Amino acid sequence: MKKQWNDQSAIDDIRAGQQEGAKYLFNQYGGQLLGFFQKSFRLSKEDAEEVLQNTFIRFINQVRKKTPENVSAYLFTIGRNECIRLLKKNYPDEKDNENDNNIDNIPSDVDLERELSLQDCIAKALKRFEKGVKNADKCLQILTLKAENWSIKKIANKIGRTNGATREFLSQCRKKIKPYLQPCRDESK
Repeated sequence: MKKQWNDQSAIDDIRAGQQEGAKYLFNQYGGQLLGFFQKSFRLSKEDAEEVLQNTFIRFINQVRKKTPENVSAYLFTIGRNECIRLLKKNYPDEKDNENDNNIDNIPSDVDLERELSLQDCIAKALKRFEKGVKNADKCLQILTLKAENWSIKKIANKIGRTNGATREFLSQCRKKIKPYLQPCRDESK
């Protein structure tokens, strides 16, 4: 029987000297962390991957000593600190420069907490949307393509609809998802 993982069982596994828990947490949070490093700290893919690796090494060493209350927040905090270390190492004299990697542009802990809270709210809203709306998967596909700046014509070709039918379907999907995302918008104000 396959083990049912959660954050706590993964930490218990790491503390027992096993690797499966670390793999679970990496699969659970690695993609989000990588995207966060690239977007918020404007890191290259290679730098973001290096930071991700260092984040998990530091995380594993720390959880062997103490269990965090919120694994996700703890990983993002360690990752943020690793990004700062990397930027200080790579750009030691950039403080006075107007470079995109300026250390003064790094988000604060409050910004980080707000971003994590918003991501969590959106993830939960999308799960509710998937369970509560017929054709939710098709709506999410078309909304994602539009968010990636695909043209109506290109989307229509991809999903096999006319341009007009695609526009109408996109409009319907936006209306359907809006009430699911509204609490996240309200919370982020």
